[in-house]
Amino acid sequence: MTNEEYKKFFKKNFWRTSSFTSGTAFMIVDAIVVMLCIGISFFIINFINHSWINFRSFITYWVYLPPMMAVFYAAGLYPGLVYPPADEVKKFGICSFFVFVGIALSITVEEADDKLPIIVALILATPFALILLPASRELARTIFSKQKWFGVPAVIYVSGNSGDVIIKRLMNRPDLGYKPGMIVDSKALFPTEKFGIPLYPPSEESFSLVKSFGIKVAILCDYDRDTTYINSYYRYTIQVPRINDISTISTNVRDFGGILGFSSTHNLTKRLSLFWKRFIDIFLLLISCPLTLPVTFVVALLIKITSPGPVFYGHKRSGKNGREFKCWKFRSMVIDADKQLEKILAENPEMRREWEKDRKFTNDPRVTKIGKILRKTSIDELPQFFNVLTGEMSFVGPRPVTEPELVKYGNKAKFILSVKPGLSGMWQISGRSDTGYEERVTLDSYYIQNWSVWLDIWIIIKTIYVVLRGKGAY
Repeated sequence: MTNEEYKKFFKKNFWRTSSFTSGTAFMIVDAIVVMLCIGISFFIINFINHSWINFRSFITYWVYLPPMMAVFYAAGLYPGLVYPPADEVKKFGICSFFVFVGIALSITVEEADDKLPIIVALILATPFALILLPASRELARTIFSKQKWFGVPAVIYVSGNSGDVIIKRLMNRPDLGYKPGMIVDSKALFPTEKFGIPLYPPSEESFSLVKSFGIKVAILCDYDRDTTYINSYYRYTIQVPRINDISTISTNVRDFGGILGFSSTHNLTKRLSLFWKRFIDIFLLLISCPLTLPVTFVVALLIKITSPGPVFYGHKRSGKNGREFKCWKFRSMVIDADKQLEKILAENPEMRREWEKDRKFTNDPRVTKIGKILRKTSIDELPQFFNVLTGEMSFVGPRPVTEPELVKYGNKAKFILSVKPGLSGMWQISGRSDTGYEERVTLDSYYIQNWSVWLDIWIIIKTIYVVLRGKGAY
């Protein structure tokens, strides 16, 4: 690839090398959502009693947006590229709480008779902000990622195929915001292409191209050459080791008399963490009852009318510490599904291979007509709320698996089973049935190693988004 060809590639795919545009776009979205949260809280207070508060007066609180955006900026929420989701939820929640409470406290010093409803409305806006700000950020990323101006180019430094996983991940996930703009391979002999990205050997020529376009981000994936010039030029450098068994973002540095070590905490072994996780489960069960109970009754009636047999189906799964339990679902298959499975596996080699790989079929002939709808919308898993109530499952966690499936988890099986399985989790929000076992194990391991209340909140938000899209469900 010549320098002229690279210039054409760069101008075609990138608008600028700064993250200013992306950060500004997120800031505008956040400002709109903050006003929406205030509006919702004012509406609720006004709905309870019209004389307490003037609903339309929430518009006047736009004057607080600049300082609130400044607080978000100081917390590191902009530009918002490749940011850990749990940290994002945490910072949105904490910043919103202190800003709204701060505004409410400032109102207490005013001499007015109707200030109490306004104070209550502002504090009430906090839980809405906790949910709507991360949710809108997720939606904004999906929409913005399709635009040329979103994100920034990054140079990926590799040795052979050491960076293939990262390159593919960034190409498949433009919402992350870092887009491969060049690959520098220490084993390359001449300029070429890889995955459609210009690839160069380490040379003055490639480095001068980087400087001429002002690329500021370098991602090093087991790069085996001298990195002095990389560290001295780039504004941001990211090291990605090939062996990344401890996939935790909560790593802390420890100093053993001049020797550095890295520590991480398995939070789900702490009693306080388990208490908060159970508290969230019970809270979600209570607030969802007005919706889930009527839906359960209607779905049960439809199953009974359209297909002979029981309404519910309990499948044996391995729970925490390998304890077996019945994972409940609405029955979505014919009553002799097990016998039909044996026949399918015996007569159809292609479907047998699919079953042996993922323990499910893309188009399962045993599923009833109403069952297809239930699976597509994930309503078939609604009875698992009972498993959550009894403490056998949690709303968020690794997906419960059958005993034969544990073989596919290898030496990670005991680690995955060290926590309660979940109704939703990292696997479900990352492709669900389209995700293979290897990535499923990686995602579940990530969840356990990085658990926090904030991560659970983000997964619940993302689950709603994924379910509405129906992606990967069959």
